[in-house]
Amino acid sequence: MRLDQLFAAKARTLSFEFFPPKNERSWLTLEDTIDQLAPLGPDFVSVTYGAGGGTRAKTREIVEHIQAKTGIAAMAHLTCVNATKADLQALLNEYATAGIGNLLALRGDPPKGETRFTPTDGGCAYALDLINLIRADGRFAITCAAFPEKHPDAVSREADWANLEHKLKAGASAAITQCFFTVEPYIELIAHLTTRLGYAPRIIPGILPITNFKSLERFCATCGATIPQTLRAQLAPLADDAVAVRRAGIAYTVQFCKALLAAGAPGLHLYALNRSTAVAEVVTALRLSGHLD
Repeated sequence: MRLDQLFAAKARTLSFEFFPPKNERSWLTLEDTIDQLAPLGPDFVSVTYGAGGGTRAKTREIVEHIQAKTGIAAMAHLTCVNATKADLQALLNEYATAGIGNLLALRGDPPKGETRFTPTDGGCAYALDLINLIRADGRFAITCAAFPEKHPDAVSREADWANLEHKLKAGASAAITQCFFTVEPYIELIAHLTTRLGYAPRIIPGILPITNFKSLERFCATCGATIPQTLRAQLAPLADDAVAVRRAGIAYTVQFCKALLAAGAPGLHLYALNRSTAVAEVVTALRLSGHLD
């Protein structure tokens, strides 16, 4: 199912994100994760696209596999990195031929070993350019990325939010956020866009279940997300107790999700990191509390 049609029909969605496995053992782990999470009834899943486009074939393979095996709508991430517009058009043809109708359009991270994104000659410099290319093709539902705390390369939060406004106007039917850990930036983002657009856009919070404090610090350092002081104060004293950190982290994640849903979030997009347990715990807790259908 195309996600633009799903979003038009359903006010709130549940979705998960996976990444392409690096080897056969990782593939088996992903297979198990998909088998364990599918019964939770996600409305769709997404599959990431490695830095530099190195996992392009694997991304397509996994999306095809998920759709064929489970019937769940799957969305492939697509970036501007190391690709001309002709390359991207050829990839769109591959996706359409494979029955993939949903794309998450991203600028993309720099290839490994590089610190800055450099547009490819003859390619797309920004996610907005990629959205325009996909929209002109006409065969895909388009989703884009949002950053409640701003993109790390943006000069300001307002400039980044203006860019998101342009992406939505260009044809993205929804946006999925980078991870964040307090409700206020999300509420402020929605209020800003609602004023600018004249309607409340569909901005789905991206949720990272917290299971390890040191991993959380590394992840946030990479993507520019802020660890709120309240969360740090809870987890830092427990850093050497893996079980206690996980328990406190999952509890924080569940409460955070409840607050987002209470604030009107049109669903949740959970980063599974190709593991099932933490995502299953969060979804189950939310359903048992009546916060998630």
